[in-house]
Amino acid sequence: MTKLTFIHAADLHLDSPFAGMSNIPNRIFKRLKESTFQSAKNMFELAIDREVDFMLLSGDLFDESNRSLKAQLFLRNQFLQLQSHGIEVFVIYGNHDHLGGEWTPIEWPENVHVFLSSTPSEQAFYRDGQLVASIYGFSYKERAVHENMTPYYEKTTDAPYHIAMLHGTLAGQEGHDAYAPFQLQQLLARDFDYWALGHIHKRALLHEDPMVIYPGNMQGRHIKETGEKGCYVVYLSEDAQRAEFMSCSDVIFETLIIDITHTAHMTDLVTLVDKKMSGLKERGVPHFVKIELTGDAPAYMELTQLEVLEELMAVLHEQEEDEDLFVWVMSIDCRTHEDAVYPEDSFLTELTAEIAEFDAYDELLSPIKRHPTYRKAGRAFTKEDEIDIKEEAQRLLAEQLKQL
Repeated sequence: MTKLTFIHAADLHLDSPFAGMSNIPNRIFKRLKESTFQSAKNMFELAIDREVDFMLLSGDLFDESNRSLKAQLFLRNQFLQLQSHGIEVFVIYGNHDHLGGEWTPIEWPENVHVFLSSTPSEQAFYRDGQLVASIYGFSYKERAVHENMTPYYEKTTDAPYHIAMLHGTLAGQEGHDAYAPFQLQQLLARDFDYWALGHIHKRALLHEDPMVIYPGNMQGRHIKETGEKGCYVVYLSEDAQRAEFMSCSDVIFETLIIDITHTAHMTDLVTLVDKKMSGLKERGVPHFVKIELTGDAPAYMELTQLEVLEELMAVLHEQEEDEDLFVWVMSIDCRTHEDAVYPEDSFLTELTAEIAEFDAYDELLSPIKRHPTYRKAGRAFTKEDEIDIKEEAQRLLAEQLKQL
């Protein structure tokens, strides 16, 4: 009976800049900056430990198309480690690390197979001289691929297993740029044994037989990417299939929701926060957290809310600065009384609707885009960026109106 064991991962985003977070202590920021590398290293060590046949890396290995030499050399060293254990690697490039960028190229080891064509092609996996699997994929030639690439996936061999790699978007997924969009039924109609997807940073099992999986990204990079991140170890045989998620995160982002309705004093709030943070430390992984205070605001919060929260965050930061296993508080938001109902003709309702409908980002940014620094380092907003901007604007608006 022919069996296969492999790792499916995507969206490593090596060298992510973690923009907007450089104001944290140097030691903690350094840990954050290196987290994309360490989480990837955890995955490569897992591959060796599980003695897998090969790895599938389904796009966005690098955060930008102008990939750094540091990130390339890191991957090369990891691939050499895999080669010494007889493990092969199959790679496609996505919208972030598309082939249209400019970088100093390096040579990959012989165990690395990169799909360089802009339409799906086949690469073979052999074991003991026998063809065991045909793997299919393509790489983005430029940042945006808007065509549905599903029709181009066709079996071209008589291999026991046929595996497809695709960096793209399931049709109907809101909040994501619709790159290489597809319908689930279109994938299933191609009759492949496994679909190794990439691009969406939240892991999802879209179908069980055959398995169609988004592994999510390897390492959370901001508070929207919460929880454990990692890869799947996949087992295929002629009569069974199984995929096991394995966490590889070096740090974890999390939102702590704390109901403060029944806290009578500030010490009660501090006790609640400490208990939540201690629970995260028990996981054995550093965390970056956003705290949301909900419920009814007690008296001690009503008059000096902003000052109280600023002081509380300063105290929490002081107790974590020298800890290796830290829980770093990024923000504390007071979301008490959020169940208030506003009349249909209220100012808040009208302004919130206008924020939701706003889409003139190009016009808004046109003066900035003319600046040399932006032309050199700026990038276009993604759908995720636009949603984040709107949500933050609505949150700040609500906070301001609370103070009136």
